[in-house]
Amino acid sequence: MKKIAFVFPGYGCSHAGMGKGICEYSEKTTEIYEKASGILGVDAAMLSSKGKAAEVTSDEVSFQLQFLQQLALYEAAKKILPAPEAFIGYSAGEITAMTAGEVFSLEDGLAVANAYRDMRNAATAAGKLDAYRLRNVKHEFVSLASDKCFAGFVQMTAVEAPEQTVIIGDADGLKTVLTELAKHKAVPSKLKDSLPLHSVMVFPYVSKLQDAMRDIKHNELSTKMYSTLYGKLIDVMTLPSDYFAKQQVNAVRFYEAVSAASDDGFDTFVILGKDKDLFSAVKNVAGEGNVFIADSIEDLNKIAEKIKE
Repeated sequence: MKKIAFVFPGYGCSHAGMGKGICEYSEKTTEIYEKASGILGVDAAMLSSKGKAAEVTSDEVSFQLQFLQQLALYEAAKKILPAPEAFIGYSAGEITAMTAGEVFSLEDGLAVANAYRDMRNAATAAGKLDAYRLRNVKHEFVSLASDKCFAGFVQMTAVEAPEQTVIIGDADGLKTVLTELAKHKAVPSKLKDSLPLHSVMVFPYVSKLQDAMRDIKHNELSTKMYSTLYGKLIDVMTLPSDYFAKQQVNAVRFYEAVSAASDDGFDTFVILGKDKDLFSAVKNVAGEGNVFIADSIEDLNKIAEKIKE
């Protein structure tokens, strides 16, 4: 019997047609989009299914639509796949994971998603830093090079795999660090979204998220979760407002979380949403053939057949 964990990606998985076939799949998925439409003030199902790329990926609704798609895919997966025994959320994907895990109701999960959007937009308005995903270099080398950088600012913001990390920084700092890491044959790729999240630079804006979440009702986790803040299993969520405040100023410990799940016997990982970088990162731990991306009902059906083999 497969031991399955669902992975909820963070910001950046929204795309045109992302809700097609999902919104109306079942009574439960229809209900998710109908309730969200009333809260968001837009026809979430129509936008997710037929909206243009620019509409779906706008800063105002991008994460919320991603949140809804992943929750609806999760509800559909309950009918198609064996039940997952754990969740992993990458960065803001933990908002979705906790909503799926019944820490938040749908309504409160959307309120948290809105608060995250507001914090993100405030940080963006204050200015951007460049971000790079680095491959083919051990994260220990990246950390060492970043810590020794005194000509400008650089910080590692995510450890996704043993040789896959994300850094942000200003021009001087990045030039210094990338030059040093070139000696280790690092392969850098500049990210389209270059925001100061998961670093000390976002600290002035975290209080907005924390204050918005402080009075939101929360419950105990109904499904175990491997935290990408702590890089390990957590089974109690006492103060989500404090948790997410810490999460946004610390690096994402994704690799550690996936490794902890693998060490605990999880052998199948299903990523709910189109995120090829996470697919690559999880595959580093779980191996070829044990990691799947579900971006549609058709994908879930194909995964169900693969798992049976």
